Amino acid sequence: MEALFTYSLKVAAVTAVLYLLWRILLRKETLHRLNRVILVLTPVMSMILPFCVITVHKTVSDPMPETGIATGALEEVAQSSVNTWTIFGAIYLAGVAIVLLRMIWSAIRLYSLIKDGEKHILEDGSTLIISEKDLPPFSWMGYIILSRNDYEAGYPEIIHHEKAHIHLRHSMDILLTDFLTAFQWYNPAIWALGSDLRGVHEYEADECVIKEGTNPTEYQLFLIQRAALSSGLSLVSGLQSGTIKGRIKMMLKGHASWKAGLKALYIIPVIILTLIACSKTVSEYAPGEDSEPKKVAFQLVDEADLLPFSLVEEKPSFHGGDANEFSKWVNSNLVYPKEAKDHSIQGRVTLTFTVTKTGKVKDVKVLRGVDPLLDNEALRVVSASPDWTPGNQKGRMVDVTYTFPVIFQLR
Repeated sequence: MEALFTYSLKVAAVTAVLYLLWRILLRKETLHRLNRVILVLTPVMSMILPFCVITVHKTVSDPMPETGIATGALEEVAQSSVNTWTIFGAIYLAGVAIVLLRMIWSAIRLYSLIKDGEKHILEDGSTLIISEKDLPPFSWMGYIILSRNDYEAGYPEIIHHEKAHIHLRHSMDILLTDFLTAFQWYNPAIWALGSDLRGVHEYEADECVIKEGTNPTEYQLFLIQRAALSSGLSLVSGLQSGTIKGRIKMMLKGHASWKAGLKALYIIPVIILTLIACSKTVSEYAPGEDSEPKKVAFQLVDEADLLPFSLVEEKPSFHGGDANEFSKWVNSNLVYPKEAKDHSIQGRVTLTFTVTKTGKVKDVKVLRGVDPLLDNEALRVVSASPDWTPGNQKGRMVDVTYTFPVIFQLR
């Protein structure tokens, strides 16, 4: 769960930086298509970039003979204890669920309107839905939804505007960004981005209506008259979406020059800085001239060095012994991967696993890894553990969770 939060915070930071720079540099430009592409790609790039980890290998001279040391220490925590990360995880997942349920509810209401409405196929292939409910006009995918009053009033501007939303596929943008917003619900930048994206959609649709020959002044007055209505559906594109003042200002502006589009190059340094921030350095030790051939040795920590933290009355035991017995067993079965030795890969692999009330070892996972070679070897050994004697709490067997760091070190 800790790794998930770290990743999520990285995504939130990159999203906020990209969005803030867009607002500063491009928000007021009439480059609607470019702005739309940037706003859609911002959350997508933010979720991909933290996975792009550049590994830098650094060679360090080491005149000492090289040995491999795998040291195991145990820390015990009763599974019934309240874990801070568990609380954070529950809050985070609850937020994700609420946003996704909101999307689903909006889709259900939309489906109901389409199903119950009177259907007409237009010449461009889109479907006009006439609803008996008093609602503002809006579009979704290939559907245009109008109230009976708007349909009978015969406003051509409405049809032209909603057709533009359909032909420009604005619904796909909204669906993608709303879905990604669910996983960043605590990030104000992603909500503001979604709102601005809908505004850019309106700029594009307004531009299409005016290009079709509609008088700009009459169209602007028409928008002002209808500004008070709202559909209440989060997934749709509607005539009243966005601020009317901003849309009118954008209509009155001239087209921006291609030079204004060069501001979008701000994305490049942000990507580079993100890759640098997510990079990691691996030290590779070069043996000195007088070094002995490589060999592998496994050492155990003294029991006095073990600092177990137990919240159970009777801790689980391994082969009738204390925590150090499990360390001995791990070290006797651990094999330092040859490829890892050849490339001087070393580090501390922290695992977590649970000793169940039946003594079985399950849910073996890597909390903090070093390299797949070392991670997989540590997982292999711990997963193969024989049965334990389970822990006891108030006269009954309980599950107990352990953290187990294995240190692979070349000296």
